[in-house]
This record gives sequence, structure tokens and C-alpha cells, in this order.
Amino acid sequence: MLDAARIIGSDGPGDYRLSPLEHAEQLQTAAPQLAALLTRSAPVELARQYAEADTEARVAERTFKRWIIRANWAVLATATVSALLMAVALLGSSWGALTRTVLIVLALIGVAAGGIASMSLFRVKEGRLLEDWMTARARAETKRLAYFTTIANSSDGPLDPQLELLKLEYFRRYQLDLQLAYYKTRRSGHRKSAERTLDVSAVSVLVAAFASGAAGVLGALRSEWAALGSLAVFGAALQAFAAAREAINQDRRNAERYDNSAQALLGLRERLDDVRLSIAGGSTSVLGEFVGAVQDQLSLEHRQWLEAAENMQAAVARLEKALSSGASQKAAASGEEGVEHKR
Repeated sequence: MLDAARIIGSDGPGDYRLSPLEHAEQLQTAAPQLAALLTRSAPVELARQYAEADTEARVAERTFKRWIIRANWAVLATATVSALLMAVALLGSSWGALTRTVLIVLALIGVAAGGIASMSLFRVKEGRLLEDWMTARARAETKRLAYFTTIANSSDGPLDPQLELLKLEYFRRYQLDLQLAYYKTRRSGHRKSAERTLDVSAVSVLVAAFASGAAGVLGALRSEWAALGSLAVFGAALQAFAAAREAINQDRRNAERYDNSAQALLGLRERLDDVRLSIAGGSTSVLGEFVGAVQDQLSLEHRQWLEAAENMQAAVARLEKALSSGASQKAAASGEEGVEHKR
């Protein structure tokens, strides 16, 4: 047991990359039987397919997030311009000829921001960027699971407890421990991101409350102060921005999901010594059962991506709705300015 654990070793910086040929070369002297299994065509081909799908998934994820985040910022910019247009329309009488110039500049900025938002959302929907990401990631994780299942089930003849222990330790290092470290890291990252989103939401509530109160109190003293009410529009836009950010990143949901998965894997890892003892004692089934239990937990976590994808689709729909709302507000503000100009 100790020899097998020592031969395979503990986690390293390159463990996420499945490299059966490289692993076999490292184990050729200390564990030639395991090295022979790793160089068979099945694990080598599965590792190659996983690498391709993983690269494709990473590229697809970056592409989707680049366009959807750009759309979210552009929608916020459009709503901000709408708020400024409303403020300028209310203050137009005191600005004189400068009002029209400011309105034209703001309108052009708003049109440009709206165009960027529309283009970005079009790329996300028509390019099926989310679907491409989810499909590639599901394919990659399926190949990774198949790789370790193949290694665990491989045999060169009669049961060899030492080889079974080596396969267990290989699975422990390159799958169980690696996934545990990944879940813990991702859990921490999503929690921090969720706190940032919460900060944005809190600021939006503050802005909206201040705008409503100040516009009501100061507007009664002088009509120009009613323009502060336009800040409420910006506060609502900021709240929508935060909500879309949460829906895109799924921070709270993912933090909880990764925490649950990590706890489940930790529970299985606590039984590792029992599994080692059973294998050393000649058990013919415990390795497959242990590997299957871990793989089932990982598969369960992967299936939850489908629900996350549905929430992301809803985020895209909300961004489109927010963009339409911003366009309506700009039109209303332009109408108010036109009336004021005629007067």
C-alpha cells in the first residue's frame, strides 16, 4: 500500500492534463505493469479525445463570456445614456442652445452602445455560443470519466493486488484529488465574485433610494432638482446589470454546487484506506466500486450544467428585454425634449 502511494506520488501542477504516454514513461521503472496499461490504444485515444474536447470547451467558454459580458456592459451604458437624456431634457430650459448639442452627443453614444449590445446578443444567440460551450464541456468530461474507468477495468491476467493498488493510487492522484482541488478553488472564486455582485446591487439600491428621495424633496423647492429622479433610472439599470452578472456567472449556485460536490468527494476519500486494505487483501470488486462511486458523483455534478445553461439562456432574454426598455426610455426622453424645445 505504501509503495503504491509512493510510486504514484501526490498532486502536481500538470495533473489536469491527461498524458498516459508521459505517465507511462515516468512509471516505466517503478511500475512497469501500470505503464503497460497506460500505453494501450484505448486510454491513449481517450486522452487524446479529452484534450481536444477540453481545448474546444475552453475556447467556447471564453467566446461566450466575452460576448455576453460585452452585451451586459453595453446594455448598462444604453440605460445610463437614457437616464442622462431624461436629466438633460428636464434641465434643458436653463442650458439654452447647449441643450441640443448635448442631446445629440448623448443620443449618438446611446445608439452606439445599443448597437454593440444588439450585435453581442445576436452573436450569442445565433452563434449558439452557449450551446457550443456546454456540448464541448460535456464531451470532454465524458471522455475523462471513460479514461479512468478504462484504466480501472484494464487487466493483464489474474488479479494482481499490487497492480490494483497502483491503479487506485493513479485514480486518486489524477482524478479524485484533482477534482477536489478544482472544486475548492472554484467554490472560493465564485463566492468572491458573488460578493462583488452583491456590492453592485447594494450600490444600485442606494442610488435609487437617494434619487427618489432627493428628487421629491429638492424638486419641491426648485423644479430643476427634479432631474435627480433620472438617477433612479440609472439605479434600476445597475440592478439589472448585477442581476444579469449573477445569472451569467451563476456564482451563488455554483459556489453551493461545488461545495456540495467537494463534501461528497471528501466523504468518499475518507474511505480510501479501507479500499486499500480490501484491495491488498485480494478483493476483486472494491476498486471498481470505489471508482464507480466517485465517477457517479462527478457525473451528477456535470449534469447540473444543464440547469445552469437554462439560467444563462434566461439571462440573455433579460438582457434583450433591458435593451428594449432602454430604447423606449431614450425615445421618451427625446419626446420630452422635443416638447420643451417647441415651448
